[in-house]
Amino acid sequence: YGTIYLKNRFIAFWRNFMYFLWLAAALICFAYYILCASYAGIGSSFIFIWLIGGIFFSVVFGVRFAHVRGIISVSHKISTAFAAVMIIGVILFVILECLVISGMTENTDEDCRYVIVLGCQIRGDRITRSLRKRLDKAYDYGKKHEDAVIIVSGGKGNGENTTEAEAMFNYLVEKGISPERIIQEDKSYNTDQNMRYSAKLMDDTTAKTAIVTSNFHVYRAKKLAAAKGITNTYGIAAGSDKVLITNYMVREAIGILKDFICHNF
Repeated sequence: YGTIYLKNRFIAFWRNFMYFLWLAAALICFAYYILCASYAGIGSSFIFIWLIGGIFFSVVFGVRFAHVRGIISVSHKISTAFAAVMIIGVILFVILECLVISGMTENTDEDCRYVIVLGCQIRGDRITRSLRKRLDKAYDYGKKHEDAVIIVSGGKGNGENTTEAEAMFNYLVEKGISPERIIQEDKSYNTDQNMRYSAKLMDDTTAKTAIVTSNFHVYRAKKLAAAKGITNTYGIAAGSDKVLITNYMVREAIGILKDFICHNF
């Protein structure tokens, strides 16, 4: 009798826990969306996913609430299938985030022949905080390894008055890096293209190459580089905004999955 009682108590606890977990997840998503929107603007990259997440978890909670109250009936098969999909999704997400985290602390001091600095959005002609952190890392490495050729990679996107490559070139030259050491790759619009077009500017894609990018982006950047023949890579992880880092890491996990599905690596 005691075993059956404890089992029933556990089942009841688990159902109540899952019941309120959906509500908590919805509130967290909505709160983080409001934080990101107020901090970086409503058009900030990818923050819409938190609004979608809040709506999704709210709907799940609403359905569960209506089922418990007897307003609607959800079959056991549907509940089981939904639980299985969610469990698989969580496991996949954890694996992807572990891959993201694996590259976040890389900061090589290897004597590399090339340094590829990946661009990110500029506003008009202005270097953003994220890009400045990457360029400062590239500058520090370039001053210490004066024979390294620096490839600044990034085309011209919406809201940009010039290419990211030119803005990066100007920033590094103003900091004291010789312009003769810098090659501009100004055609790319994403990381896959960054690597494809940068590889064409290298005399030897098997030479030691440092890749400078934001910490959350290092793993995927190295994988895409390897797929384009840049096989001997080392990461240099630049810092990320503390408020937006969670958003960036979730976006990066989705990016890894997308590139895998699209056979980009």
